[in-house]
Amino acid sequence: MTNNRKTLLAALTIHNGTIMDCNEAFTELFGFTTQQLKHMPIENKLVLSENSEFTNLQTLCIAAMATEEGLFTTAGMFNHLHYVVAVKLHCVAQGNNTFTLHFCIAKNKSIDPISELPNGWALTSRINYLTNNECLTLKELVLVIIEVDNFSTINYRYDYFVGDQYLVMLGKRLQQSANDFGFVIRYSNAKFAILIEDHYNLSPHQLMNKIELICKHLCSDLIKPIAISADIEISKSFSIGVSSPGFEYTSYHSMQIAAETEKQKARRYSINKYYIAPPEPTDELLNKKLITDALPLAIAQDKIQLHYQPQYDIKTNKLIGFEALSRWYDESLGYIAPDIFVAITEDIGLHFEFDLWVFEKVCRQSVKWKIGAMVVPRIAINVSFKTMEMSTFIERIQVILDQTGCPTNLLELEITETSSITNASMLSANMLQIKALGMHISIDDFGTGYSSLSLIRNFYLSIDKLKLDRSLIDKVCQTKLDKNFVKHIIKLGKILKVAVLAEGVETQQQLDLLIELGCDYAQGYYFSKPVPLEEVPTLIYASECV
Repeated sequence: MTNNRKTLLAALTIHNGTIMDCNEAFTELFGFTTQQLKHMPIENKLVLSENSEFTNLQTLCIAAMATEEGLFTTAGMFNHLHYVVAVKLHCVAQGNNTFTLHFCIAKNKSIDPISELPNGWALTSRINYLTNNECLTLKELVLVIIEVDNFSTINYRYDYFVGDQYLVMLGKRLQQSANDFGFVIRYSNAKFAILIEDHYNLSPHQLMNKIELICKHLCSDLIKPIAISADIEISKSFSIGVSSPGFEYTSYHSMQIAAETEKQKARRYSINKYYIAPPEPTDELLNKKLITDALPLAIAQDKIQLHYQPQYDIKTNKLIGFEALSRWYDESLGYIAPDIFVAITEDIGLHFEFDLWVFEKVCRQSVKWKIGAMVVPRIAINVSFKTMEMSTFIERIQVILDQTGCPTNLLELEITETSSITNASMLSANMLQIKALGMHISIDDFGTGYSSLSLIRNFYLSIDKLKLDRSLIDKVCQTKLDKNFVKHIIKLGKILKVAVLAEGVETQQQLDLLIELGCDYAQGYYFSKPVPLEEVPTLIYASECV
């Protein structure tokens, strides 16, 4: 056992309260070399009082003198990366005020088990150590986030074992590539990061040039395939995002968001590409972070309100329905445009719950109006493609319909084209079931998206209405091209026996032309802006008097 302790366990030799020596196992485990440790006073730099009954190594050694077999205990220790690991200690008094400490790691939450690289927790600890101990400021740190494009294809094509092997070898390549300039970690899945520390106080221009060279070096190095075995060689592209060199971020998290945002830009290309954040984070970026944080709570606390924009038959001027539109005013952030926070719901995977939340609010309100003996017109509710494709969508809305008792003939789902169709069979099945339940379906923003024509060609039997995007109506009276474009879409609606509604109508001239072209319905500021809940009855009663 004594030989094993000497060769396998990390060990320190202490004499008269000073570290005199360490073995190779200690250097490998904690990173400190003999020269770094030799003659280092025993202070709290190594043993943390909150993780041990002893305040430092000195008190541990004093206690060990009272035992013949040595003292066993646990403690928290810093390693060279400046994060804490839980270790088991065995302290033995050798006589003449000399002690030997043997170490064995009991717990290390800072290491990724697959790649054996430090993880995101270790990176945070490293940055906190550097900034808290005034070694460096955030201005002198640059974060590079690297992600494998379409990594899941490796698991699908081969298996998860090959995927793990790829990550291990990629981690080693990044370590070799960044050996001279950075601290490499693995966040999760196929996402890695390199922390670059400027210990030379470079000027902003010099630091930027250095980062540019590093990114180019990474792109050229990562383009080489990784050989898993004699039969498997994998080539992948990478997306790289970099925080702004020389900028004093308010927090590490802000730096992380900046690098992550730039990485998302690079993902559009599916080639080895990098983007470096601008010298100062944009207001848009900071606001997006604040909105993302506030959004779930705003939904939970019912802080997002619904306004209703009326829709009219343009030949009779009769009210035929309303579109429910979300409006959010935050006390700290002010008014937040719907296109911003709705897009964020998709970014953070909250779109399904948000769309269902709006659906339920409309159902409950429609029932209240009906109980109040109002003539309730049909209410249109925006639902994204992503939501409509969900396998549990029909099940969830059926629960809401059962709970609220809302008549389905009062509801219309507007499919909003925010992304391409990824599950056409589920979308088709859900649309058929929506029709079977008695609800109407319309296609929102028609004429601007990349899959609208494909959608109506395949699903026109389930569609009741096409909504012409406001961008088409804006110039319909100004150019012959826009007029003909709108004219042909209206004709397409006639051929498919689908009603056409024009959004964004603002002038009498636009309305007259739409009537001439045979458009069925319209909404826009010419008729009314979206109104809060309490103003809806007035519009309904006014329409009944027409």
